[in-house]
Amino acid sequence: MSFQVVAGDRVLLLNISGWTAALTLRKEIKIPYTSIEEIRVGKFHFPLTAAIKRTGITTLDYKAGIFIIEGEKYFLVYRSTNEVVMLRLKGCEFDQVVFERGDQEQLVNDILRRCPSLNVTKDDEI
Repeated sequence: MSFQVVAGDRVLLLNISGWTAALTLRKEIKIPYTSIEEIRVGKFHFPLTAAIKRTGITTLDYKAGIFIIEGEKYFLVYRSTNEVVMLRLKGCEFDQVVFERGDQEQLVNDILRRCPSLNVTKDDEI
């Protein structure tokens, strides 16, 4: 998986490369911190029957691409559904962005430093 998250001063930058970039038709996604409404960490439940793939790949152990799920536009890139960061956005190209991140806690802390009023939900609270 060729994917990197960079917490900049004003935006969260998702750098996408390799096959993931080719399959998702994206090299980067810029998310202004002001557009993040909610952060959730933990397990993502991918609805096999309700998801409509626009671009990308879906296998048993890997999801990457743009999907429409229950009328919302998602960008997904992960292998393990148990270790993801989910961002609910407003005023962006995507309604939600879901990605795998090994150091979830550090990323959440970086985002909260820039947006202290955000609500963070952990999987055991959902």
